Amino acid sequence: MLASNHNHIENYFLIEELVLLERQEFISKEQLAQLKKSTVTAKTNSNILLRFAFFLLGNFVISSVLGVFAFILTTLSGQEAFAFWFLVGAIGCVVAAEFIYIGNYFAYGFDDSFILSITLFFTIAVGIFTEDVTATLAALVISNIVCTIRYVHVPSVFFGLIGLIGLVGYAVIEERILPSYYLPIVLFIIAVALYFLQSIMSKSNKNLIYTNVFLIIKIMSLAFGYAALNYFVVRELSESLLSMEIVPNQDIPFSELFYIATFALPLFYIFIGLKKRDRVFLWMGLVTLSLGFASIRYYYYFLPVEVALMVGGSILFAMVYFSIRKFKESAVGITFKEDKSLNPMAFAAVQALLVNANVNTQTVSSEQAPMEFGGGEFSGSGSGGSY
Repeated sequence: MLASNHNHIENYFLIEELVLLERQEFISKEQLAQLKKSTVTAKTNSNILLRFAFFLLGNFVISSVLGVFAFILTTLSGQEAFAFWFLVGAIGCVVAAEFIYIGNYFAYGFDDSFILSITLFFTIAVGIFTEDVTATLAALVISNIVCTIRYVHVPSVFFGLIGLIGLVGYAVIEERILPSYYLPIVLFIIAVALYFLQSIMSKSNKNLIYTNVFLIIKIMSLAFGYAALNYFVVRELSESLLSMEIVPNQDIPFSELFYIATFALPLFYIFIGLKKRDRVFLWMGLVTLSLGFASIRYYYYFLPVEVALMVGGSILFAMVYFSIRKFKESAVGITFKEDKSLNPMAFAAVQALLVNANVNTQTVSSEQAPMEFGGGEFSGSGSGGSY
């Protein structure tokens, strides 16, 4: 059942790629309609507002059922009964999520409410049973990983990564597995490892259905990597979490590294984004660069706020204007023209889908050349020997 439903989800992503091909006139509307008719895909909801409405509906159902269980369990008392109540809720959400999954629903709205409730209730139950922060955070990470793999659930990977950062931070700060001032370096290494992990896994055609999952991991790894070395974040967390008291004419450990990274990482993101035409790197570079200027300005006063905003806005406007003028008509490299390339992960699968559906994608060409060369009919001696 897992493979079957995953195939339907994969077909949904392939149809999206085919829609792009139809817009770029690689295939006709008739061919696209034929493929949609002959391909079984997962039932999904592309309208974000409607999906949110179904999400609220699912939460209403869950709260109603849990209310009934809470009424039944009123005869029991104690902390274990409370934890058992959440554990029963997690199991019930698993059963409901499986029925939704078997029903071939994907990213529909009400499935999100049940899947997120699995991780929430299970984490709370583990936390009450164990009364241990490490075990609770580990349960949060593991349950979200399972839901991400099983249900191809994008929000689960977001909360799983938040739990992973929390788990590492708690282990370093509270459990003292490393000196606390090494925490930013450890988090940066984890962010780099997450980026390369998703980069390797996203190249496999078997992981096409996890495209959006890899995108979230990529964005969050870049964000975590910058936040781990941002001077403002490191200094403020050092004062609040590590109880470090910074007196005048004194700075945090490795301050030179954080000063450099606050601006070097955004410039590196922008460089990679422009070189590889990667929008994620480019946007993250622009956002983090602005955060870098804001971080330094928080501690060092150079210009009045209104003057700094006018100067910064003028510089950005000039950069954008001349970039558009330079790359507007460029056909290769950095360009504003539409990218007509197909997702490399989806290329082989789309090709197989076209073949299996018996769709003819051959372009019609003329079999007769516009000029005849035989028999001497073209300004010179031919096979017939005449001029």
